[in-house]
Amino acid sequence: MQVQLRKEYFLWTIIALYVVVFGAFTSFRHYNFYTQTWDMGAFVQTMWNTTQGRIMFNNIEEIHNTLGVHMSPWLFALVPGYLLFQSPYYLLIVQTIALALGAIPAYLLAYHILRKKSYALAFATSYLLYPALHWINSYDFHPVSFAVPFLLGAFYFFEKRNLLWMTIFLALAASTREDIILVVLFFGFFVLAQNKTDAPLKATRERKIGATIALCAIVYFLLAIKVIMPSLGGGLLRLDRYAHLGSSFSEIATTAITNPALIAKTILAPEKILYFLWLFIPVAFLPFFSWRSLILVIPGLVENMLTTFPFQFTGLYQYDSVLVAGILYGAIRGAHTVISRWPRKRKVVLGIIISAMILGFTARSPLNPFFFPTFVFRSSPRADAFREIVKSVPDGTPLAANTNLIPHLSHREHAYMLGDEPPNIDLVIIDAQDPTGFASAEDFQSYVERYAQSEDYSVQIFRDRYFIFHRKGASEPLLLSSQ
Repeated sequence: MQVQLRKEYFLWTIIALYVVVFGAFTSFRHYNFYTQTWDMGAFVQTMWNTTQGRIMFNNIEEIHNTLGVHMSPWLFALVPGYLLFQSPYYLLIVQTIALALGAIPAYLLAYHILRKKSYALAFATSYLLYPALHWINSYDFHPVSFAVPFLLGAFYFFEKRNLLWMTIFLALAASTREDIILVVLFFGFFVLAQNKTDAPLKATRERKIGATIALCAIVYFLLAIKVIMPSLGGGLLRLDRYAHLGSSFSEIATTAITNPALIAKTILAPEKILYFLWLFIPVAFLPFFSWRSLILVIPGLVENMLTTFPFQFTGLYQYDSVLVAGILYGAIRGAHTVISRWPRKRKVVLGIIISAMILGFTARSPLNPFFFPTFVFRSSPRADAFREIVKSVPDGTPLAANTNLIPHLSHREHAYMLGDEPPNIDLVIIDAQDPTGFASAEDFQSYVERYAQSEDYSVQIFRDRYFIFHRKGASEPLLLSSQ
């Protein structure tokens, strides 16, 4: 069955709509100062520094080479475009387009497995309306988001038994971040677990494929975390989010074996159960009808369910990038299982898929019609003040600023979030009503007073709210319209 993608007008229409809607949403979100230091500012500074010859450098992360924090060589592929379009909007739009194009392998997968155009379009639409995808796209920029379309491409080419393109897409996915390497590893296990009773020769070949994928993933993962990242001053820095289980992989694994009660207590927290349910409600729990496909979501579920870091299990950030492709693939294979068992229920299954898709979108998407974030598209006195400040800051001046300012001021070698700057920074820009990044309002107040009382700094007050401290002899007052 040949698919003429050029003639799939509905598919291209929904992809284009996605790009327009999320391109506008993410762009206005940045324009009106809702993006943050973590992680928009960090990646903007990394990309800009790389174009200036300081490869993958930023001074926002605790490790100044981004690849020491996360193994994301995929960023190098984005550098040529950033040379041409040196703007945060480039990163946001490229991310949006990449995620939108994931609908193509989603469509092809569903068409190949289910043999019906209606199901293919339903799953492509389900992908584009999947709430976790929307949150991944909405929250700043992250190279790991590109793993979603890359993994879907790999899954499709596996189904077609096109080993060359499968390998290319697996390699691309693994290049986005080190935890995606583990998804590739489990994909190898998934291939090994396929039903091989009918064709022994084919089974032997696929075992070799699965074993090779798993072996390559293990080698690359160990090379990344034991050699490359430590050589850049980093490593697996986020293991502290699992400190209740141990301080290393081996300790965490030992805890899982020797203390299953602690594992169960960690996983069965009410907020994590709710998180788990909302991952699968939008796909009608179909992955559970294809047990082999669940192998693909094990790494992501373990990563997000065992942590005590709350942002990983809210479903509102980039952390679900490790799960989306596997969940969709599992849903397609699960639908195939259900239809094979109850062929007369094809229309019922299609109706369930569509209903679950609509429920998930309306209940969980950041762009759902009931709570559409219109405020993102409107300016505000704060955004207007920030815009004027940004335009007045001289290029190259080392500075520290509030989290929402840094993504707009990161095209310089030295930019820091408030509280993280080194001594004697030239310029400090403070929104007195935004203590983000400080443990308490008292800590924030002490921080502001330290600069106010310093003889090394003069202060410029803008609109009775914004305090701009200039180091004497190094920085001049900003040319602002009104003080």
